[in-house]
Amino acid sequence: MNSGIARSVRTFSSVLAVSLVAAFVAPVAIDMALESADIQTQVSPSAWAQTSKKRQKRALPGISEAFYKKLGKVADRASPPPNSDGTTPEPDYQGALAELRKIEKGCEKCNGYEFAQIYNYYGWINYSLEKYDEAIKYYDKVVQQSPLIPWGLELQVMYTLAQLEFAQERYDNALNRLNRWMKLSETVGAEVYNLKASICYQKDDKKCAQESINTAVQMIEDKGQIAKESWYNLQRALYLEKEDYRSSLPILVKLIRHFPKKSYYQQTASIYGMLEQDNKQLGLLDATYVMGGLGKEQQLLNLVYLMIQNEYPYRAAKVLEKGMADKIVKRSERNLETLGKAWGQAQEKRKAIPVMSEAAKLSDTGDLYGIVMSLYLDIDDSKNAIGAGKKALAKGELKRTGEIHLNIGTAHMDLGEYEKAIESFEEAKKDKRVKRIAENWLKYAKREYSRQQQLRENS
Repeated sequence: MNSGIARSVRTFSSVLAVSLVAAFVAPVAIDMALESADIQTQVSPSAWAQTSKKRQKRALPGISEAFYKKLGKVADRASPPPNSDGTTPEPDYQGALAELRKIEKGCEKCNGYEFAQIYNYYGWINYSLEKYDEAIKYYDKVVQQSPLIPWGLELQVMYTLAQLEFAQERYDNALNRLNRWMKLSETVGAEVYNLKASICYQKDDKKCAQESINTAVQMIEDKGQIAKESWYNLQRALYLEKEDYRSSLPILVKLIRHFPKKSYYQQTASIYGMLEQDNKQLGLLDATYVMGGLGKEQQLLNLVYLMIQNEYPYRAAKVLEKGMADKIVKRSERNLETLGKAWGQAQEKRKAIPVMSEAAKLSDTGDLYGIVMSLYLDIDDSKNAIGAGKKALAKGELKRTGEIHLNIGTAHMDLGEYEKAIESFEEAKKDKRVKRIAENWLKYAKREYSRQQQLRENS
């Protein structure tokens, strides 16, 4: 698994933590009186799964009307109502904190439930001021008032604490708090398992992360819905890190289907290649190319090689030619040779010749001129074939010198230049690999030369 994937997972995990905290840190309303004071009511994580847990009901102490009014002043400062012109004033958090201190100072006879409301506001305001450790301290004080607070408030704050610890990168604390929350909650949903997966991933507990994110995704998909892109990405990363390519493949297919991006096409194509499913790999790479997703030289070359391998040389040549025209692919010896061979395999010999000639000029050996010679022979241009063959011999360092001489000889034969053909075949037969063929051509050339001489004498 490469480091880029790991970094992307850490990034979305951190963003996830902050966004989750923002959704849950607002004070929990205790009744309609607080709601009327514009305090945000309790928000539960979405997609809960029902469980069989049942908790004992709690007998809660009462909250006085005077206390409600005091909290209303805090709310007015922390979350002021809109002006008559529809604009919303800026929150006065410092003023809200001052009101809270007054309430706390005069709270000698307050019960646990009332103290919990004070601490809950302290936690929320400190979070809003980005004083996260202070927020955690006060939210902890809310939980400490149990069992004199509603289960909903206790669980809500416990969940917020887990998120805050995660956002502060205290992963052990975050997991411990979340596990305690999961034991107490009557409902545990997909969002919770996703949070647990993210925490476990940061703790490098990949087994826990895998089990948790798989559960989260399955819960969503069981409802006929689509999980979030980041959830699928975490699933994918975890499988790829342990090189379980077969398991990562269906996740990548989902990402392509629901969140089509060039990078997903590219990675899925790579996975198909690792699984030796070349046709699917080629199809996806070609689709990525069409949508403009292959903008680097090696990406285009990989597509070209795959097309040639799967016997689509014409398409390969067009892709490579355009890549060179767009100055993405260098006109190097190797790339030009590949383009020339692609045109040749596509039976576009006349297109192959100038490209292969350009590659031959850049080469340190004469072998590519030998290929140019063969291309000329294929289109019955014996004169230019001989010229290419001579360039091959002049450059030297040939792998099969005998074949060059042999082909030069056959080209001379086509032109009726039997004496020159004989010279070439004499040279060719010095190479053991073509000796027998060269000797046969030599005999034939000598016969034809002799017949030509006789015709001249008799004319």
